[in-house]
Amino acid sequence: KLIHPFILTLFTFVAGLWRWKLKRCNWEETKDESPEVTRLSKLFRSSKLIHPFILTNSVGSKKTVANFRDLAIACAQCCGVFEDVRDSTVSHSNEMAELMGGTTRNHIILILCDGMGTSILEKHLPKNSFVRRFNKANVLRAVFPSTTPAALTTLATAEWPGQHGVPGWDLREPRGCEYPGESCPPHAQIRILADKITDFKTGETYTNSSSTSSMDDVFVSTPWAQKVRHLPKIKRKMVYINAYNGGDSYCTGHQSESSCRSGAASDFSLWQMGGINNPFESVRIDETVASTLGKPEGSKKAVECFSSAIDAAFAAVKEAESQNRKSFVYLYTAHPDKHMHALGTDDPEVRRVLEGFNSEIERLKKNLSGESTGNHPLDATIIVTADHGHVTVKPDEMIQLPQDIIECLEYSNIGVHGKGRHGYLHCKNGLQTELRKRWRKHKELDAAFLLLTIEEAASMGLFGPKAPNLKVRPRMGDFVAIATSHATLVSPGEFKKYHSQHQGAHGSLLPAEMNIPFIYFTTAT
Repeated sequence: KLIHPFILTLFTFVAGLWRWKLKRCNWEETKDESPEVTRLSKLFRSSKLIHPFILTNSVGSKKTVANFRDLAIACAQCCGVFEDVRDSTVSHSNEMAELMGGTTRNHIILILCDGMGTSILEKHLPKNSFVRRFNKANVLRAVFPSTTPAALTTLATAEWPGQHGVPGWDLREPRGCEYPGESCPPHAQIRILADKITDFKTGETYTNSSSTSSMDDVFVSTPWAQKVRHLPKIKRKMVYINAYNGGDSYCTGHQSESSCRSGAASDFSLWQMGGINNPFESVRIDETVASTLGKPEGSKKAVECFSSAIDAAFAAVKEAESQNRKSFVYLYTAHPDKHMHALGTDDPEVRRVLEGFNSEIERLKKNLSGESTGNHPLDATIIVTADHGHVTVKPDEMIQLPQDIIECLEYSNIGVHGKGRHGYLHCKNGLQTELRKRWRKHKELDAAFLLLTIEEAASMGLFGPKAPNLKVRPRMGDFVAIATSHATLVSPGEFKKYHSQHQGAHGSLLPAEMNIPFIYFTTAT
């Protein structure tokens, strides 16, 4: 009778301590988790959804796996920075850096084909194709949200989306505290992948407008290229190849022909290289325009542009070799993403783009190895990957928010091409509980989307192992609506525009969106 209460108390204390320990690990499940978190955990265990950096088997045991962020760290390590990084997945980045040759490999070429997820390769290219033979399938996962601004900013900073400031498109940014009777700048909608970093709501740019913040307020983290700049001696010749580096003329990959301009590089392109007057080299390639998508000339032009980029990459390596220098070459193309957004993932034009890319990447390997030139092989590593995959959204999978849901919202950051697959919902003050209650009453919404608070999503590690940076957190709103199928939330204007068309989209956690290739080969002797 004396011992029993003591043992019971001790047992209760130990159990409570264990529950506390599990809650301290952001991505561990707890008994007091919400129904939506429980549902998400089950989807991870069944592999219907893919966690950014945790593999969960059917019985619930977990281990970390390599993420796109690990590749970013590995690239930085090979260029002489981030050698002392320590976090929960650092072993993967260290392994990648070692595989790539580290600081001793003479030449490293990173090729990023936007939207070219593993499932897209498997859908359009045979098993014996060059890139599929060299692809290490199921090795690398995208960041969440699986979308270009989040991924490219991770590549530039080697930080998770919850830390670097850009976890998506058109992020709502508060600009100050309001006082009675005093003016206050309105909320902005930050869009970084445009000609200029822009308030998408007003069209004002962050570099030229007195009413917007500076670029330093947009990006919470600094690009690792800045750290390369400040090394005692730059170890590698750094070359950036894309369609957004300026030059005679170009069109941005996310805008229409009317957005074509000439002159300087885009804000993001300059920023990722470390800012104005950086010591690195950049090469501008041509880009296709929207009017050619879906026509044979569209895929032909995309492959031609990619071919010129491959030529530029090989020329940069040869020049560095002739100067007895090491090099890091980063080549970005907006394809096949542009084709798939306009046509869906199954269109023959997508296949033609990938077949052309496959041939060009093989040509690069032969040039570097000396097979096609008769020269001695260069000491080089080539990595080909993507920022995310893609799914096709059919017209009947485009879902508009019901009116009673809209009544609870101040800003609904959704869209057919991806934003609606991880919709950031900003509630009117005090209506968070009401929104969730109303959401559950709509069976179509409740079945097709997980409605998680940002804190719930963060506790599962979706934005990275750490809680979101305080400067990033307001941009995410109150909830994130995560698509569990191809269903995608769209705005009324988009529904009217695309109600009879298939569209390509990405941004959620489906395997087709999260599994990205790690195509690796080396010509090192």
